[in-house]
Amino acid sequence: MSGGRKRTRSTDHGSHFLGSKGCVVNDQWQTCKESWMSLDAVLGERFRSKRVWMPFYYDGACAEHLRQIGFTHVVHEQKDFFEQMQDKAFLESVDVVIDNPPYTGEQVKVGILKALAQWGKPFVLLLPSSVLFAQYLRESLDMSKVQAIFPRRVLVRKSGQEQVAFKYLIWLCYDCELERDMMFTDQIS
Repeated sequence: MSGGRKRTRSTDHGSHFLGSKGCVVNDQWQTCKESWMSLDAVLGERFRSKRVWMPFYYDGACAEHLRQIGFTHVVHEQKDFFEQMQDKAFLESVDVVIDNPPYTGEQVKVGILKALAQWGKPFVLLLPSSVLFAQYLRESLDMSKVQAIFPRRVLVRKSGQEQVAFKYLIWLCYDCELERDMMFTDQIS
């Protein structure tokens, strides 16, 4: 493909774009509606009427999950994250990022975190809880703006497969001004 963009495709695991940094297709999971509902219990009032950008497309279903629980302005298109981060007009039109990025390697996570922190608007990413102890987090973000929501479990699935419960994931919140730095949610089912 042109411009250094790598497209990764698999009939088993969907497809996605993540710029020249690329990622492993097997690393993509769809966050199920029940998990978005659990997050909504904490963030919904603050962000439900905002323009939410979900940059990590996978199979496109997550935007519909957010819309079904009341988020009215969701942008979720199959476009390259790093290219979109260069589009100043687009970024000005967005209020917050809420999504489940691919977990492929430290470099991808660091690139995503740094790009979003430099953008200067709030973001909420579903990440492994180990990220809280990673040196790259402290080097990439202003830690005074970092907060975390700890779900009891997160329901995820691969495209076309049954959902499974993951533990040890957090919603890493940046510049969200939540009432507490650590919050816990129960899974709604």
